[in-house]
Amino acid sequence: MKKTLICGALLAALTSAQAFASVGSDAEATMPAAQKIADPYQRGLAEGWLEIAERQDSHVLVSSVYNDAAAKALNNGRHFINGSVPFQPIYGQKNWPPVETREKWVKALQEIERTNQRASQSPCRGEDAGRLAALTDEAWKEQDETHGTHWVHGWESIERAQKLAQKVNADLDKCVPPVAAPVVPVVVAPVLAKPVSLSADALFDFDSAVLKPEGQREVALLAQQVRDSGVKMRVLKIDGYTDRFGSAAHNKTLSLQRAQSVRKALEAQGVTADRFEINGLGAAAPVKLCAGKKATPAVVACLAPNRRVEISAK
Repeated sequence: MKKTLICGALLAALTSAQAFASVGSDAEATMPAAQKIADPYQRGLAEGWLEIAERQDSHVLVSSVYNDAAAKALNNGRHFINGSVPFQPIYGQKNWPPVETREKWVKALQEIERTNQRASQSPCRGEDAGRLAALTDEAWKEQDETHGTHWVHGWESIERAQKLAQKVNADLDKCVPPVAAPVVPVVVAPVLAKPVSLSADALFDFDSAVLKPEGQREVALLAQQVRDSGVKMRVLKIDGYTDRFGSAAHNKTLSLQRAQSVRKALEAQGVTADRFEINGLGAAAPVKLCAGKKATPAVVACLAPNRRVEISAK
């Protein structure tokens, strides 16, 4: 009887390992297609995600809820190669390491994020900047994986991205912007000619920046309308807002995370723009004023229009 149980356990482990064994080899086989991409930034994104797929494939743990990271990374590489599959982030939330014990980690992640922001606004962003964007997602995945537990890991992935961020910053310092081409009028997609406001209550659960299934459907519907217009967008602006309850710092962070989630969902649905402008504006610019200093159900319901994500093009 014991032999039967042991054999069954070994067979289950081998089956699990075989299920993921092809991801690394598939990523390696896909790399030549990534290396042929003309745009250097997109080439770096594709290469970075394929490298992550191989690395995450070697980290597979039996019964781990993060075992799909390698497969998602492989698909993200394919997404940037030919758009054949939607983009999927490999982390749920940006959970910062505990600053009291991991201050060095927090500072490194802040440096990496600043570099990504700088690269996103530079006309000289290149292959390393694209690869850094992918490696940053992997670093956040490692933090998300251990959030709420008594153990942490992920310095290796943070350090990998940190070293690349230093190189990207050096490249951007040397950057000489290309001569601006003549400005060609861009017709804005009619659906976004005026800001489209999506209810945060419909998109997200309370105090969460993870899109609910109905939120995913709302974003997918908007994305289809944008795609059907066939118009190329120069700048896609996404602003997140909250109501007035809660601290200003928390509301700004939450509204930014929600705007970033909507951006990722739109990109996954094939919506593209020359540049994305993402803002977390907290309780600024309320569209409805409601009396009451306490968050009673009636006041919270009255303030619902203020909890929103606005999307516009320019």
